[in-house]
Amino acid sequence: MATKKTSSSATKETTTRTTRKRGAKAQKKPVKRSLSTDLIPIEEETWLLQPIAVTMMRHDYSLIQVRILVSVVESLQTILHGILNNKRSQELSLFRTDELDEDGRLPVKLPFKELGVDPNHYPQLRNSLKMLASIPIEIPYKTAEGRKYTKATNLCDVYIPDDHSYNKYAILKLDRGVAERLVSLDFGYHRLGKQIVFACKNRYTQRIYMFIESWLDKGRAVIKTLEFRKMLRLENNYKKFSDFCRRVLEPAKAELKELADKGFCDCYFEYDKKYDNGQRGGEPDELVFRIYKPANQLDSQLEQVTDMQRKQFAQMLIRYFSFIPANAEKIASRITADTYNEAMQKLVELRQRFQTTYVKDKAAYTYKTLDSLIKDHEVPNTKVEEMK
Repeated sequence: MATKKTSSSATKETTTRTTRKRGAKAQKKPVKRSLSTDLIPIEEETWLLQPIAVTMMRHDYSLIQVRILVSVVESLQTILHGILNNKRSQELSLFRTDELDEDGRLPVKLPFKELGVDPNHYPQLRNSLKMLASIPIEIPYKTAEGRKYTKATNLCDVYIPDDHSYNKYAILKLDRGVAERLVSLDFGYHRLGKQIVFACKNRYTQRIYMFIESWLDKGRAVIKTLEFRKMLRLENNYKKFSDFCRRVLEPAKAELKELADKGFCDCYFEYDKKYDNGQRGGEPDELVFRIYKPANQLDSQLEQVTDMQRKQFAQMLIRYFSFIPANAEKIASRITADTYNEAMQKLVELRQRFQTTYVKDKAAYTYKTLDSLIKDHEVPNTKVEEMK
């Protein structure tokens, strides 16, 4: 009569058989084989416009789920640029009727092949997609008066066709309130490299890249350690700060530096710990990120984008700030890839201020504000013409 095997012995035997059958290949972790390792040179990068509200959104997404989030942001680019160019507004309607489903929600179609997952691992991808419907997220809000809130919700509902057609895809349906937050510019916005996010092999690297990218034009970012933990949903993990450094900060730092050195990322970082009460160890009160651009970064594509951005910038000055064309072109000609995001954010802030505060000469006030902002980035002795 056959002897019944215990669970542990059966598992051991199964493992042994698998090892004999596959040899060295059995030592590899499946997750590594499921991710695309294709890297895109920085000059061929797909640059997205990402709201700070999305960057600072708190969630516990996996590597693939962060990719999905970035793909959702990519699908919203037309809407985001419409808002940026003042062709859409909260007062009128952020979304056109044909962009919403009959239930009032915003659908986003995501083909599986665009998420960088090997077809053999589509079952795991489906599971990652389904989990988006239940994983909680916290999205920051800021009112016109400057008061801040946090909304706890989930990103979307997920619909995956049951048929086994060649074109695999999922449809994510975002509640209107969530969709409005994903395109909100009330905290500002920044540039984001889609392929850079996809190239990361560590989910914390993805999140930290987004964070430092939003501060790239400043070259430095300071954040309270607790807020940084909350952003990564690590308030209760790696309680010992040395573990937090070893498992989160150091791997991200090394990975981004390697990508940057090889020409696949536009920034990397170093970090310092800041203590308010003279401590020498333990959990710091703040983290200070020093953000660098790689020496081998190619800027040809960015300069082409900047030419287009300068024209858009000048058009906004004429349309909304009463500039004459000559003065609009004069200030716009001084905008660079490094200053564009900050200058556009300043225009958003000024428009909000002018709605509640009377300013006699909006054009002169705006010119003086932008001139001061741009001078901070310009080299000494740069000649600047005064606005007439």
